[in-house]
Amino acid sequence: MTSDDGAEAIWTFAQAFTSSFQASCSELASRLKVANADSVHPIAGEIQALNKRLTEATGRLPSYDQRQNELQLKALEKSLEELRSSTAGKTKFAFKRKVKIPLPASAETAMPPAQTNALAMPTAPISSASRTISNHCNSYLSRSCLSGPSSSTNHIEVSIIRVSNSVLNLLTTTNESTLSANTVSLSALHIRDIQNSILILGSVDGSIMLHNLTNCVVVAGCHQFRMHNSTAVDAYLDITSNPIIESCDQVRFGPYPSELKTTSDQQHLIIRDHTELPFLPQDFSHIRATPSPNWRALEEDELVRDWPLPETDYTVQLERALPGPKI
Repeated sequence: MTSDDGAEAIWTFAQAFTSSFQASCSELASRLKVANADSVHPIAGEIQALNKRLTEATGRLPSYDQRQNELQLKALEKSLEELRSSTAGKTKFAFKRKVKIPLPASAETAMPPAQTNALAMPTAPISSASRTISNHCNSYLSRSCLSGPSSSTNHIEVSIIRVSNSVLNLLTTTNESTLSANTVSLSALHIRDIQNSILILGSVDGSIMLHNLTNCVVVAGCHQFRMHNSTAVDAYLDITSNPIIESCDQVRFGPYPSELKTTSDQQHLIIRDHTELPFLPQDFSHIRATPSPNWRALEEDELVRDWPLPETDYTVQLERALPGPKI
């Protein structure tokens, strides 16, 4: 009925579709890494089904979501073609061995179940490739909290839930307690119910979904950033698309801090005027031609310089860096 109702409908559908679509793409990408020749046909069928889903959703997704989903699909198709090429010779060789060594009919019919079981094995660890960080208060949390059971993939999704008055620092370090977690790559983050905290998330391969944040600072490099129902959040981003907010207020955006770059390939973003960002935030609660009152760019004198990287005295730095909600 109203523009806000339309925004809510757009948000609901786009969030549900993109979250499901990206989860399917991530699972297929993980399976492609450990797939063999016998996996080509079933994976091709699943990619074709994803293509159909995306085609049917065309026109109902924001253009930036559409582009990102198309890019993920193209990456899967490319990986599938590489798998076909790399396994073509192996498939022929296996076929010749079967012809060369005849087997009784009973033995031949017994082979397919064994192959089916073998195909199921690589997919088993996928469901365990996740971590949850939850229920922390007045804490300093490092990348060591990502350590967990070994998996066939080093790509994990992380849920961060109910954290308050804390610092979460997921940057890689040389500290021995985090060495095993340094090899882990973050494929997606789901963040909910965070108050009075700083989240230094580092680089994320996919999307970051945030819900119900109050008086927080978020630092991340990612492909997609979506925040819902949050107040007084400073977001420092290095992002390949436009960040999305909905039902939010007092949000301020800034570029990813050069002080927190951990790899040489992360180039420092040069911005002469901090009122102009290298991305354009989209406010789904304000789909109008006028500027949104719910977000703005951080001014030069508002940028955090002294980041709470060491655990000592982090509470002092926490108070200094948090934006503080306006009543």
